[in-house]
Amino acid sequence: MITRQTSADTRTDSPRQSGCVHLIAAIALALTCALVLPAPVHAAPALPSDVPTLIDSDTLEYDDANQVSVFMGNVVLTRGTLTLHAHRLELRQNPDGDQFAVAVAGPGKQVFVRQAQPNGVEVIEGYADRAEYDGPREQLEFIGHAVVSRLACGQVLDQIKGERIRYNQASNTYQASGGARAGTNNQRVRTMIQSKEKSQSIITSCPADKGRTEGGA
Repeated sequence: MITRQTSADTRTDSPRQSGCVHLIAAIALALTCALVLPAPVHAAPALPSDVPTLIDSDTLEYDDANQVSVFMGNVVLTRGTLTLHAHRLELRQNPDGDQFAVAVAGPGKQVFVRQAQPNGVEVIEGYADRAEYDGPREQLEFIGHAVVSRLACGQVLDQIKGERIRYNQASNTYQASGGARAGTNNQRVRTMIQSKEKSQSIITSCPADKGRTEGGA
């Protein structure tokens, strides 16, 4: 495993750091499937599976010419066991078919992403002031007081805190950086890795439906 760390930056180039890469990857993969740009009913694209994407919002503005959809006000995106909460969600597609998404929180709130395992008790949650997905770069980024956690029965198994947490799907690597909006006392990246024994103990003692029903924005 190759790990490089400075006072405000941690980069991991191996997926073996006790699930830290895996928990970010799960959110990125789910968002990639969920954030399919909506189109008019007569030209709706086929989704990658038979699971529909549902987006509730106070308002929706769709620009067919520029392939941009803007959802505003208490936005809730749901696809299977994935949920995303934001104040504003913009989905965009360029002429080459590349997709981009930006989710922004309202005053005093954060963007919230939650992915539950369909047949397990583990839950992955991400919080940030802003979340961006760049299709061509295959990159998901949480920006501002970013926190990504893996939980079971409401107990944290792994967690990363920083000003920015960036995950690249192509290379299966993540980069976390500290700063004024890291949300930690020393403004540095904080990584918490529960011991394997403790994590397993929490998971095995968790009722089958407990992990999936806890959590929220």
